[in-house]
Amino acid sequence: VTATHRDGPRLVREGRCAYLRPTVMHSESSDAEVTRKEYLFPFVSVVRCPQADILKKIGPTLVVTGLTDDPAFRRELLDASSIDRLNLGAIPTNQLNWLQPHEGNIVESLFRARAFQQAAPAGA
Repeated sequence: VTATHRDGPRLVREGRCAYLRPTVMHSESSDAEVTRKEYLFPFVSVVRCPQADILKKIGPTLVVTGLTDDPAFRRELLDASSIDRLNLGAIPTNQLNWLQPHEGNIVESLFRARAFQQAAPAGA
């Protein structure tokens, strides 16, 4: 994704706005150092990992986006107490829902601090 922008600046200024170009790291192994850390946007690492090992490998994490239609795996993600915020479906990480406890609403006292969003089914 980012290889074509390697020669340009990471910081782009347009008028009164400025943004960082995203950095996407790919790894064939979860043993690589870059995959053992959580970085802020606009950095993401993509790691090849068997589905059965994913929750063991990622450990505690702030945000997980599950792009899967596998009902058993979706249930595993929902049950994982190591995930603070779970998105199921193609939901941008920075899309907030202020009614969710992790996003800072008063309902924090009523629920365990974890946010959840689910994309609408195709055709709905």
